[in-house]
Amino acid sequence: MNNAFLHGDLHEEIYMKLPQGIHSAFPGAVCRLQKSLYGLKQASRQWYAKLAEVLYARGYKHLVNDYSLFYKRSDSSAVF
Repeated sequence: MNNAFLHGDLHEEIYMKLPQGIHSAFPGAVCRLQKSLYGLKQASRQWYAKLAEVLYARGYKHLVNDYSLFYKRSDSSAVF
């Protein structure tokens, strides 16, 4: 997934300096992030939370011993 971390929702207010090349009429202006970015400390946690939410909604569960492994069983098959 080339841009997986870019789709994580942020649940706190995070601000960053304006990117290089972007100019503002207001000195000291900052950007409030709506989604996570690569390099953000919360990026991987937010990506995992979004992935888990989607998988849980589709009937998947995670293993007790390994929260990164999701599975779904039916009468005739199992998906890991």
